[in-house]
Amino acid sequence: MDKNLRFACGKSVGKPSNSEDFVARERRNFIKAGLAATAAVVLPGFATSAIGAVQPRVKNVLIINAHQTYSGLSEGALNREYVALIKDEMDKKGYHIQQTYIEKGYNINEEVQKHLWADIIITQSPVFWFGTPWIYKKYVDEVFTAGMRQQSFLIDDGRIPNDPSKQYGSGGKLHGKKFLLSLTMNTPKEAFDDPAQRLYAGRSLEDLFSSTTSVYKFCGFAILPVFGSFDVIKAPQIAEDKARLIRYLAEL
Repeated sequence: MDKNLRFACGKSVGKPSNSEDFVARERRNFIKAGLAATAAVVLPGFATSAIGAVQPRVKNVLIINAHQTYSGLSEGALNREYVALIKDEMDKKGYHIQQTYIEKGYNINEEVQKHLWADIIITQSPVFWFGTPWIYKKYVDEVFTAGMRQQSFLIDDGRIPNDPSKQYGSGGKLHGKKFLLSLTMNTPKEAFDDPAQRLYAGRSLEDLFSSTTSVYKFCGFAILPVFGSFDVIKAPQIAEDKARLIRYLAEL
């Protein structure tokens, strides 16, 4: 091509001007916008799923302090530390939090609503005489009985006449929720899961506290592995235990 033609009027014929670049960009943007609008109409779930992938729904967490005070013997300081740690870790995740401190009192119907609201329920409790304090059992009896009467927690026990596939314990309505039991105890870790140990004879921490977790499972909750802070009186390792709990909570 003749040099004079290629650079006629000070422009290169083979290279668009800045104004031509702008027009081309605008045309491309217009086409992209049109395609996006069409996709939103034809495939409305596409835009929703894309947004949901970036911004998942914030979870709701109920933290229950199940400690019971015995003056001069068990004042609840360690349990309160663990509750504060759990709350702090859930705050860092941006989760919505409600709390119940059983010993300070509660309204049964409000607790039912908290259970319906929560995605995750975490009970922090000491171990007294191989179980949780009796006030926690009383709390569970009252709250879950109210939830049963209202048929908000479960419908009967799940069994249907002439249908053996409907097992006992399959009538819960609280599916999609999770329950975590976190415990402080004087029992050493070595006492569990070892048939040679005289007291528990090979039973696990989950075995020992199945009466607590089964209540939630009966109503549809997924049960997370019990967290144990062991030997807190005779051989405490509180800093290490808290670090383990933080790592555990990071997975929730």
